[in-house]
Amino acid sequence: MGQKIRQLRIDNRLTLEETAERAGCTPSFLSQVERNQAVPSISMLYAIAQSLGVNVSYFFPRMTSTAKIVRADERERFRFEGSPIAYTILSSSFPERKLEALLVQMDPVDWALPADEFRSHPGEEFYYVLDGSLRLWLGSAVYDLHPGDSVHYESTIQHRLENVSESPAIAFCVITPSLF
Repeated sequence: MGQKIRQLRIDNRLTLEETAERAGCTPSFLSQVERNQAVPSISMLYAIAQSLGVNVSYFFPRMTSTAKIVRADERERFRFEGSPIAYTILSSSFPERKLEALLVQMDPVDWALPADEFRSHPGEEFYYVLDGSLRLWLGSAVYDLHPGDSVHYESTIQHRLENVSESPAIAFCVITPSLF
């Protein structure tokens, strides 16, 4: 993924600083992403993709269908190399859809890679914690979310989400606009 980001940036004749400013992150974080030394969150990847003029789906497997049934025993998971987050896409991909539904599993942070940066972007995010615990930084507030807790917020607020516990956390997530 880092190589794709770097190549798109070069193809667009953008400096690291210009791309980072457009994406709302620091040049050092973007450099680490390009060298596969840091892994961006989905929303940060969305911002990077926008700054490079591509849809975030450029970085993910292609899926197109007007309806999608996801059987519990047939779920397909994927993750970026080195990322503590595994994604299962639960929604369908069709033109003009507004949301993305995901099952997100976050492994405990081992601090081997830099933590994701705070980000903001158009849209909304909703998380419902199914198992484990997550920490959400939302503006200047910090919330610990446990099984049965949910949160819904405008993504224009600076935010960051991590699993800082010692066991995996699983959450149902709905994001707008759609990503894949």
